Amino acid sequence: MTQTFSPTRTVPALPGTSLLGLKATTLLDLGDAVHAGFKPTTLQRLAQHIGLSIGETLALIGLSDSTYHSYRRNGRALSPDVSTHLYQLARVTEAAEAYFENAQAAHAWLQTARPTFGHRTPLQFALLPGGAEYVTTVLSRLEHGVYT
Repeated sequence: MTQTFSPTRTVPALPGTSLLGLKATTLLDLGDAVHAGFKPTTLQRLAQHIGLSIGETLALIGLSDSTYHSYRRNGRALSPDVSTHLYQLARVTEAAEAYFENAQAAHAWLQTARPTFGHRTPLQFALLPGGAEYVTTVLSRLEHGVYT
């Protein structure tokens, strides 16, 4: 007699992936998506969600306007580096929205320079090596009443 495994619950998406329109449930799925590169519309989607213009988002991630429009025009995927930056921004955005329970308050917090982040905005800090992890740690500390 052979038994078949039937999962009893759905595996949740990785933090930040739903904002990007990804269905990644494992780090391998996320790694494959980043390596393949996100579609340029992913950048537009995230920028609109956060309340930034395309130009502001491009400046934040260090991508030139002409390079971005070249990707769009030619139907090419964004580079893995740019895709990684977008994932980091989505990850901290989702964490801030969960903490504040209000998207507008979260987006305002993300776009305001803070001493905790070296007088950078949390969005800018998230793009530094280990920055997204630190921003989410700060939000977790705030949630638990730890002054940071």
